[in-house]
Order: sequence, then C-alpha cells, then structure tokens
Amino acid sequence: MIITQEEIVDSQAVIHIELEDPDLDPYLDRGYQRVVQRIVIPGFRKGKAPRRIVENFVGRESLLSEVIDTMVYEVTDRAIEEQELEASGLPKIEDLELDPFTFKAVVPLRPEVDLGDYHSLRIPYEPEEVSEDDVEARIDELRQSLASWEPVERPVAMGDLVTVGIKGAVEDNTFVDEEDTTYLLDSDSNNPVPGFSHKMEGLEAEQTHEFTIEIPDDYQDDAIAGKEASFSVEIKDVKEKILPELDDEFAKGLPEEYESMEALRTEVEQGLNDEAENRSKRQYEDEVVTALLDATTMTLSPVMLDHEIEHIEEDQNKLFEQLNIRRDDYLQSIGTSYQEQRAQARTEAEQRIRRTFALNKLG
Repeated sequence: MIITQEEIVDSQAVIHIELEDPDLDPYLDRGYQRVVQRIVIPGFRKGKAPRRIVENFVGRESLLSEVIDTMVYEVTDRAIEEQELEASGLPKIEDLELDPFTFKAVVPLRPEVDLGDYHSLRIPYEPEEVSEDDVEARIDELRQSLASWEPVERPVAMGDLVTVGIKGAVEDNTFVDEEDTTYLLDSDSNNPVPGFSHKMEGLEAEQTHEFTIEIPDDYQDDAIAGKEASFSVEIKDVKEKILPELDDEFAKGLPEEYESMEALRTEVEQGLNDEAENRSKRQYEDEVVTALLDATTMTLSPVMLDHEIEHIEEDQNKLFEQLNIRRDDYLQSIGTSYQEQRAQARTEAEQRIRRTFALNKLG
C-alpha cells in the first residue's frame, strides 16, 4: 500500500492511498465469495467456479464493487494507524478510482484546544428562591386537577364547560360545522376564531344564538382572514367548575394521603425547593461552560463539523417521521428556509463539538 500525506490544515489530514495487487487480493477474494453464489457459469456448478474464472467472467471491478463500502474504511484505518494520526470521527472518502485502485481520505483530527486563562474565571452562583406564592400556585394546580364539573342554570360565563352545536360561515362558505361538541370558554382561546369565547359569554342555555365576528387580518387561514364570520350557536348545557375546599380532607384525599394541609404544604415547599436547586445548578453549570467556551480557542475539522450536522438533521428527520409531517411543511409553518435551518444546525453542531473537546481537555 502506497500512502502519501499532505500537510495538516484545519485539524484534518488528507492522505492519498494506492493499493497494489497484493493489497487487493484479500478483497477480491471476499468479493468473489459473494458473487460466485449468485451467478451461473457454463461448465461449473453454482458456487463452484474458481475465482480466476469468475473474475474473467464478471470483471475485476465487479468483485471490488461487492466489498468497496467496507473496504475503503478498513484500508483508511490501516493508513491512519501507519501515519500515526489521532483521528476523531469518520474520514471523508473522495476521488475513488478502481484501476489503479486509488482514493483520497480526508481524516478529521482531534483539535488542539487552548482553554485560555480558565483558572481566573469567576461565576457567581445565584440560587433560585421559592416564595409563598410559588407554594400556593402548586397547591392550586393540585386543586384544579381534582375539580369537578357541575350543571348550572344560568347564562354562560368565562371558564364554563358548555356543550354546543356550532355553525360558522364566511360569505356563505361554511368553515365550522360541529354538533354536540364540548367547548371550554377561555378568554385567550382562538378556537374556532379569536373572540369566539367572548361572544359566548352571557348567552342563555337551551337556546340558539346568532352573532358575527370580524376575523383579524393576520389570521392563520388566509381564506377567511380579514372577513366577517357569521355564527349560529345552540347551547345545550352549561357546566361550572367546582373546586374542592383546601382543608385536611383535601390533603388526605390525594394519592399520597397527607395527614393535613400543613403536611401537604411542607411537602410541596420541599419539592419546589428541590426543583429550584436543580434548576439553579443546571443554570450555573451552563454559565460556567459558556464562560469556559468563550475563553477557549480551537480549530474544528470541516469534515467533523459536516458529520455532526448530518447527525442533527438525521435526528430531525426521525422526529418529523414520528410526527408524520414533512420538513418543508414544518419550515413553512415557522417561516424558516432550509438554508436558515441548516445554518442553525451548523451553529448547534459547532457548540456541541467545542463543548465536548473543551470539557475533555479540562479533564
């Protein structure tokens, strides 16, 4: 095997590799073992023709093509070892020729890392405090989760759960047609359009009501944006959220079966303090690492960076498949082009790699 290496630039080495006949022989034999099982040569039983006959029949390049995907990386690994290179990641194979068998491998190397004057870094630790309001908010979450819905005989109010039939149209084109749907009146809701909940407020149950709503110009559906929508709503029943009293019985009724409200408050406060401490520690660690990286210099291999970008995009593609959405549709929904997303992936890839090598250097 003939190896020539170019000067190392940008933390990557370019090596040119040429394989001579003795080097190729084991790979030709491996390719022959695969091909001979699939072809029929006159005068020989299937799988029994000698390698020389098979090679003449299908050609030397066909035998090499059978194993070339693994072959080039095996050969490159040997070349890296012979050149005593400290590789870090998969090489990039270029300019592959089969006759003579030559190719170029761009090998990403472990970058030289200079942490700067990291000993002088001083990052203040600021613990997060838990207030009484935080405790009350968490208890209220528990209370809300155990609320019940009871029928009421009064006009609809914000926060109610109503069963309704809804028909909505713009210029005689129906865009909402629902029967016996359950609707929660929320002042911040845009379902089915902004302002619908406010129009429902104060309406009587067991009646049909009609009203109009001006759709905002920036509404997500261009077909109805900026137009007037007409609604016909039949309110069939109204339910009000009933919250349990915050007493000892409430505490005992929780899955943990606290002895009293005081015991519940103590446990909630402790849990919030633990969460706050964990968040503070993570934030502090992030600030320390950010300061370390700001002081650190290193040159990253372009090949290594491209591989990390590919990993990020592969993870994104898996997520898109799980969500059953197309990348183009997702990018359009967030107003981002593929080039902009790839630039974001490059920034993320560089941060990941820099963080890894800086922390490894730190020990």
